[in-house]
Amino acid sequence: MFSSKIYRYVTHSLLAGSALLLSCNRHFSVSGNQYKEYSIDQQTDVDSSLIKYYLPYKKQVEAEMSRVIGRSDVALTKPSEPETLMGDFFSDAILTEGLKKDPGIQFTLATKGGLRTTFPKGDLTVSHAFELMPFENELVVLTLTGANTQKVIDFIARSEGQPTAGITMKIKNKKAYDVVIGGKPFDINQHYKLLTYDYLANGGDNLDCLSNPVESKVIDKKVRDAVIDYISDLTRAGKTINTKLDGRIIVVND
Repeated sequence: MFSSKIYRYVTHSLLAGSALLLSCNRHFSVSGNQYKEYSIDQQTDVDSSLIKYYLPYKKQVEAEMSRVIGRSDVALTKPSEPETLMGDFFSDAILTEGLKKDPGIQFTLATKGGLRTTFPKGDLTVSHAFELMPFENELVVLTLTGANTQKVIDFIARSEGQPTAGITMKIKNKKAYDVVIGGKPFDINQHYKLLTYDYLANGGDNLDCLSNPVESKVIDKKVRDAVIDYISDLTRAGKTINTKLDGRIIVVND
């Protein structure tokens, strides 16, 4: 499968920088070590046998990445605003898919920086979903106390908006008011079920309030797969994406 050149490279690489071990029984002892650096740059010869080996897999991956899964009637952008088209789309998508796993979910939270790209108007492919969420993040349902839910609300207010669904609020001077979760006014004496992803659930983006929930449950769904499934379901139903801002987060400046 490999050319003699590749074989020699792999053999020497196994020796480079590692101990040479000698043994006449099951016990080993270090007899010496050596180091040699092998550079790979534009001057390195192309190995046709290696290309021949991986080319079929490359073609399969490219075919899957370019597969059209849906269509958007608008460009899903994410400007520096309290509410964005991409943020609303993403939050609605994971809420819809999360509710299939746990109907008790009341709201979702993502972060602006966690959404790594925008979607164009027109056809959307698998590749778009991978570019949006290039990490292997899993969806997680957290049961939070009212006090920790308040900290989530405070985080959203301090940052003047984050991608959310199932929760609405107004923000003035980086303080939230008129907060509604799951269609009801926020009550600090209640517990709430939040859908997010493991990076944030583990305290990422300074969300330490999520790292000590009453209960945590991984629902066996990658975030990226949730987005793909949501778009695919719309397509099967003969629908396109037509996200509109709905005022779920409003910053009051006067």
